Amino acid sequence: MHPTSPARPSRFLTRRNFLLASVGTATSTYFAACSSADHGSPSNSLPQHYWGCFLPGSVLSSAGSAKAIDQLAQLAGTKPNIVHVFVSMNDQLPVATLDVVQRVAATPLLTLEPWNPYAGQTQSEFAPRRVAAGQHDAALHRWAGQLSSWKHPVLLRFAQEMNGSWYPWSVGVSGNSAAEYRAAWQRMYAIISSAASNVSFVWAPNAITEGTTDFTNCFPGHEFVDYLGLDGYNWGTIPGHQWQSADKLFSHSVAALDRLTPNLPILVTEVGCAEGNQPGLKAQWIREFFTVIETSERVSGFVWFQMDKERDWRFNSSSASTAAFRESLSQWTHR
Repeated sequence: MHPTSPARPSRFLTRRNFLLASVGTATSTYFAACSSADHGSPSNSLPQHYWGCFLPGSVLSSAGSAKAIDQLAQLAGTKPNIVHVFVSMNDQLPVATLDVVQRVAATPLLTLEPWNPYAGQTQSEFAPRRVAAGQHDAALHRWAGQLSSWKHPVLLRFAQEMNGSWYPWSVGVSGNSAAEYRAAWQRMYAIISSAASNVSFVWAPNAITEGTTDFTNCFPGHEFVDYLGLDGYNWGTIPGHQWQSADKLFSHSVAALDRLTPNLPILVTEVGCAEGNQPGLKAQWIREFFTVIETSERVSGFVWFQMDKERDWRFNSSSASTAAFRESLSQWTHR
């Protein structure tokens, strides 16, 4: 979810199309609402059940970013254990932002996207086959060195949602195959893991829903992954989408991840819910989401997309949804 992305058909609206505008967004973007493995050990700093957030880039890069995270903690009733940050292949490690995350005693989830975020969906330069062939080794070695130099634990997510259709690395786009995707992941892993022992690796498909396909053939292998991730959003009732229960959205995909490998923890790396067409529906959905993740012994955490963009994904979009999130989170973190 870098601050921009290629356009997608209206029935597959994406959060990414709207993120570029967030560069100048005020803190109100996410607060203003009705409210009441063998290589590295980031997991050692995480509790048994944890949560995280994605905040707009303008917030994390601002002078008051630590205070903003504290304000979010007050809304939620407990501080986030993870803060999500997006970068693309040709960026530099955002050390100042990661320092803020580290100072508030959270672990950064860094999503590294192999593309130019301003160039649209079709980018042959960043096709998985080119990554696998070593054409981006220089960038990957640079990332490995910068991550190693930062020294603190990092969760690194690479080329997420490969089972969708909206990224240059998506399987099926420009002839990309699952085998090429796996080879690209394995090359990335080999380069970064050999240099940066503070990094743990998160492989994250999109939940199986409209516009996505089965992701199991994209799994690079348990020896190349530390966490199984999963992204899923309830867009609500709008053209091209219908209200999806949390059970329908996540349970089938969590079960599919469970079958891939028996030992890796599952982290819901992106989740959000739109407002319903009736009062209280979002609050009900939030409570149901917690029931879904509590049902699985493998799900260890989640990262909420805390932003009002193409839909109001924030958990505090109403007083009812704030209360539902706060109460459910307290139960989740104290299990």
